[in-house]
Amino acid sequence: METAAVSPMRIYNTRKRSLEDFEPTEPGHVRLYVCGMTVYDYCHIGHARAMLTFDMVYRWLKARGWRVTYVRNHTDVDDKIIARAIENGEEPLALAQRFIAALDEDLGRLGLLPPDVAPLVSDNIEGIVAMASTLIERGHAYAVDGDVYFAVESFERYGELSGRKLEDLRAGERVNVDERKRHPGDFALWKSAKPGEVSWPSPWGPGRPGWHIECSVMATRHLGETFDIHGGGIDLVFPHHENEIAQSECASGVHPFARVWMHNGHLNMAGTKMSKSLGNIIRIRDILDEVPAETLRLLYLESHYRSPLPYSAERLRECLVALDRVYSAKEVLEEIAAHPIGADAEQLVKELGETAEDLHQRTMVFAKRFAEAMDDDFATGRAIALLHELARSANRFANNRKWRKRSAALAVPALKAIERCGKVLGIGALTSADWFDQVKVRRLRAVGRDASEIESRIEARLAARANKDWAEADRVRVELDELGIVLMDGPQGTTWRMRLTDDA
Repeated sequence: METAAVSPMRIYNTRKRSLEDFEPTEPGHVRLYVCGMTVYDYCHIGHARAMLTFDMVYRWLKARGWRVTYVRNHTDVDDKIIARAIENGEEPLALAQRFIAALDEDLGRLGLLPPDVAPLVSDNIEGIVAMASTLIERGHAYAVDGDVYFAVESFERYGELSGRKLEDLRAGERVNVDERKRHPGDFALWKSAKPGEVSWPSPWGPGRPGWHIECSVMATRHLGETFDIHGGGIDLVFPHHENEIAQSECASGVHPFARVWMHNGHLNMAGTKMSKSLGNIIRIRDILDEVPAETLRLLYLESHYRSPLPYSAERLRECLVALDRVYSAKEVLEEIAAHPIGADAEQLVKELGETAEDLHQRTMVFAKRFAEAMDDDFATGRAIALLHELARSANRFANNRKWRKRSAALAVPALKAIERCGKVLGIGALTSADWFDQVKVRRLRAVGRDASEIESRIEARLAARANKDWAEADRVRVELDELGIVLMDGPQGTTWRMRLTDDA
């Protein structure tokens, strides 16, 4: 799907601390790099927010008509991976590959589009050694006992991204205090190997990369020395992204490394950032066993990507109900659209009155307003509000069934508008039947039932009706209703779905 641009696109640039008009450096081609996961465990729903944010960015850039090269790495060489591998008695790279496979499975279930390139640190050792060597040659790094450190005082723009002053810096995350360093903020480009650790040869002896240099090398390899957008979570601003800028711009002599820096906010659990150290982790795969993936997508995208996002089971349930209403609207629009067009939209509006006019007007402005929202620093909350308004309008219009067989001229464009959301936001992307099937499975599991049992009860009710045993048929219906199951009798037989709210 391509969406005609109706206004300049604006993105908040963390490095400039302002909204900026955006056009790709190469006309028609956006180059996007996003920091991926350090794969030493199953990923949680806090990680999912970052991955889903930039999936949305990728989708909208493409929908706008641009070609996008999207690179998202896997960190498969890291202190945490080595520690977990030792704990498990497993080879570090094998452990990393196992969790990469698990992550790919989780993100696939979430409906994320795969990046164009998914590089591994272990496949880029030669480039990492080459960049570290260049930085030493240019006076921006130094070797000590097999380790190589970047000298932060050699880069005059250090601190520009995070706003930190060099004189105030202390050793950052993942950086051990080391008296051999010239400045406490100097960070490792290369680490000498300890006995038994995974390592590669280098001019300074066997070792492995430091954390920050990997992304500089992989981004430069696949996108060039300067590219359009670099993304990641807000926790990566310092030290990771600050250090990426320093080493990349010193190694290449090119400024800027990335033209725009985008960062998503934290997912908060009862006001606290989700983290393994706090023990408040919910894994992606566990939550997707409870609710359909689009429920989590809606929860994330209703808030602006830069804002902190409070998470609760109640809020997740509210999103499930909201999505059910969207799919109810989609179902009725699909039903109406299936009939031959009997009149044009303007004629229907005149004949059918207020609800028809409301649906028509909301549909007519949807594409423009949707694009305006997405072009305004990816204001997905506004875009989703448009979807909800359209769904409410469609459901109100559909209340009078006598209109349905002659209203395709109104239903078809409204259905296309919902499909636009599905392609860009991954919300409303399923058929209505697939959505209800997903809800059924999870809701039934929650009450200790399965679909075959429900189908068996429905068959018993149909048999009772065929025998004119109306009391038994009503008893089965009431019994199913108490389980939250709504029966719908029609010409094609009896179908059913799970009731999400009392008025669903």
